[in-house]
Amino acid sequence: MIEPMRLRTRLFQLVASTVVPLVILAVVLGSLLTTSEQETFREGALARIRAYMTAVDAELRGHIRAAEALGASRSLEDDLESFYLDAERVLRSQPNWHNVVLATPDGQQVLNLARPFGTDLAATPDMESIRKVVSTGEPAVGNKFFGASTGQHGVPIRVPVFDAQSRLKYVLTAVIDLHAFGDLIREQDLPSNWVSALIDATGHFIDRVPALSHEDVASEDLRRAIQGGREGWFRGLTVEKIDAYTAFKVSAISDWSVGIAIPATIVNAGARHAAWIIVLGTLLSVAIALGFAFFLGRRIAKPISQLAASARALGDGRLPASPLADAGIDELKEVAKALNETAEAISERQALLEREQAALREADRAKDTFLAMLGHELRNPLGAITTAAQVSGIAEPGGELAAQSQATIERQARHMTRLIEDLLDVSRVTMGKVTLKQEHFELARLANRVIRTWERSDDRRADRVQLTAEQVWVNADRARIEQVLSNLLDNAAKFSPVNAVLRVTVRQEGEEAVLEVTDPGEGIAPDQLEQVFGLFVQGSEGIARLRGGMGVGLALVKHLVEMHRGTIRAASRGLGHGATFTVRLPATAPATKTDETPSVRIRALRALRILVTEDNNDARDMMKAMLDFDGHDVRVARDGAETLACLEDWGPDVILMDIGLPDMEGYEVARRIGETEVRRKLKLIALTGYGQIEDERRAYDAGFDLHLVKPVSPDLLREVLAVLTREP
Repeated sequence: MIEPMRLRTRLFQLVASTVVPLVILAVVLGSLLTTSEQETFREGALARIRAYMTAVDAELRGHIRAAEALGASRSLEDDLESFYLDAERVLRSQPNWHNVVLATPDGQQVLNLARPFGTDLAATPDMESIRKVVSTGEPAVGNKFFGASTGQHGVPIRVPVFDAQSRLKYVLTAVIDLHAFGDLIREQDLPSNWVSALIDATGHFIDRVPALSHEDVASEDLRRAIQGGREGWFRGLTVEKIDAYTAFKVSAISDWSVGIAIPATIVNAGARHAAWIIVLGTLLSVAIALGFAFFLGRRIAKPISQLAASARALGDGRLPASPLADAGIDELKEVAKALNETAEAISERQALLEREQAALREADRAKDTFLAMLGHELRNPLGAITTAAQVSGIAEPGGELAAQSQATIERQARHMTRLIEDLLDVSRVTMGKVTLKQEHFELARLANRVIRTWERSDDRRADRVQLTAEQVWVNADRARIEQVLSNLLDNAAKFSPVNAVLRVTVRQEGEEAVLEVTDPGEGIAPDQLEQVFGLFVQGSEGIARLRGGMGVGLALVKHLVEMHRGTIRAASRGLGHGATFTVRLPATAPATKTDETPSVRIRALRALRILVTEDNNDARDMMKAMLDFDGHDVRVARDGAETLACLEDWGPDVILMDIGLPDMEGYEVARRIGETEVRRKLKLIALTGYGQIEDERRAYDAGFDLHLVKPVSPDLLREVLAVLTREP
């Protein structure tokens, strides 16, 4: 049981409960800010060292090319004294060269410009780079060393010299002044408290800002980082034991490295400053909130006590007094006033509940009526299909009775398909899952085509529609406008005499395209004109005009028209005087030339090997029979396992696959097929009852080439097979 607590204490608790998320938010923001600040420094430092290393590599390549040019001197073949003079001239032209040394492959110096020609010379120091040149036959860059002959520190650039038979004869060394690379560091103009250094493979500084002794080596943290990668960013100590973030990069043509160290205090300074501001702001906000809660607690507590007394009076059946005239809080005054009005509100609410219950009963009755009508509408074509199937089984093949039965099955199947599609379309529209594919077309031409198709779909409809049209253009979804007109014609025919003529008018009024359907049928009572577009309105009660339908056709028409930013209106002079349905859409300017080109039926150019995967026996057998009739080589599979087995044994050109299989989903089968070698020559078509946009997306993600929703007409399937399998 929760202990009772005063309002003031509750207010303090409320304020206190905001502290934790506020502190968490401050910590998260501070962390994100620190990370962002460090990332900014990291990217900047890496960009600098990449540019610096590019300059160092370019400097090294320049010295290598100069040394190679000197090594190509012909005097090296048989006249070392002449070469000595040539080398002196080159040395004077290279301000960053200390010395030029010529040595044999075993390191024995043959010529040293720091000594007179002919002087006995010792072996070359830094034999590691000499051996590298000998083993690879390529130039090499050595490490920093102190030249005894020159009395200066430098770095050797060594290039191979070959004789006429391409055998290594000498190793030519140019000793480069360290300042040639130190100048590149200073040209970066880094802040004075940053550290920048160029390091050889042994970890010794070639140059450094700020400068250190020639004997000093890089910090252990930097050397460890260089051993772990060619480029990076880490936090560690400098040689001076300063905590710093360091960016480093290793040269692409030597084992040298460059590094830039930024003191951690600089990297974290901005984030730390912002973090302090966030913390102080949070504490200040909490303090203000606590003080405000204390003030409000005192101001509200007394009036609420008075309000509680008034509520008890209402519970006793008495009108509450209004003791809050001096409360100073408008809301509490309103509550006191509301208590006086509660008694009247209770009786009004009771009446409202009774009305809502009546509305729920009416909605439940409408639902029951709709379900009964749905069963009736589906049983009619099912009965006709069942009877026609039985007649077809006993009729003489190819005879008139068999043809009549076949026509009945096809007509009733189309009718059932239309009913189901209307139900699905209403569901998609109300859930916002329908998208329009708009195009520019002429409305009268579309109306004429829909009317002709509608008349041909049933012998009883022949020559029933009279079209009066003028040219008017719209930007709309062609298929959806066809659906609107077809539904209006179905509705008009349903409530008109069998031989009555229906009138369709297409015209332009101002900036609107008008599509009008008029029938001489039963008409609509004036008080029912707006209700005809309601969803699932049924039966003779209420709207006689919807008798015999499911109540979705006109509701779907209204939704589709409004999606096109249009309007639809029903008009009638009353029962027995027919009705007119008028659709208005935004009109557009005429096109310069029509884009309505007649469709061309494409048929398969060759027989195909087709595998039908379907767990429904009747659907599988009928699909196989139809494809066999078209001349294809057809096999069937009942589940995913049989499909994969047939793929290995037979190798079809096309697989028509249902998604809902008993052992695995069709998506999984498609993914497994995609891992096989035959997939690139195979076409996968999903032929399924899953027709939502998400289902289509999943099919393409799984690897299907096409997604078709059942039922699919034979003509459409033939065209799809022809397009997917035609030769390139």
